[in-house]
Amino acid sequence: MIMVATIGGVLRTILWIFIISGIIQFLVRFTAKYAVQKVNEEVKNNQRAQSQSQGASRKQTSGNKTPDSEYVDFVEIKDQE
Repeated sequence: MIMVATIGGVLRTILWIFIISGIIQFLVRFTAKYAVQKVNEEVKNNQRAQSQSQGASRKQTSGNKTPDSEYVDFVEIKDQE
């Protein structure tokens, strides 16, 4: 049996290829946009948490204090020549 390609069949195949490629492109763009938004949210949350933890540690270590909470007075020592 010999199969002959008709112009209608070729056009229908090309049309389906375009339709399927368009659907795939749409799905890829949609999922990529969603993924980028989720990553941006995670980065913002991490930055907020990091800035809050840094702010808390800055409040605890403010001033020239030793671990015993005593103030330390720094004295400049000059070389004698």
